[in-house]
Amino acid sequence: MEFTNTESHLSLLYHKAKESFEWCIQNDGNEFLKDELSVPFDDIVLIEKDIKIVFSKRVFEEYTIEVCLLLYAGNNEVGRYLYIENDKNEAIDDSLVLY
Repeated sequence: MEFTNTESHLSLLYHKAKESFEWCIQNDGNEFLKDELSVPFDDIVLIEKDIKIVFSKRVFEEYTIEVCLLLYAGNNEVGRYLYIENDKNEAIDDSLVLY
């Protein structure tokens, strides 16, 4: 098990999370999200929060990487987006929480 924590690799993870967020809000099946937010998604600024490596107690060789982005409208935090990929660099889940 080897981790790459170079600046370029971390930037790539944040980039993948931002692309996934854009896909999420542009997806026709998620049209309802526009009604849950009081500002247009175009006004949202994404702030890179953190990247976590999560291990399973049962299968320690496998892990997930969680990339968290904060959503800001002006000076107000209005939500967070979590992008999750497995140890094979494959996107496996995401989560958007609006406040």
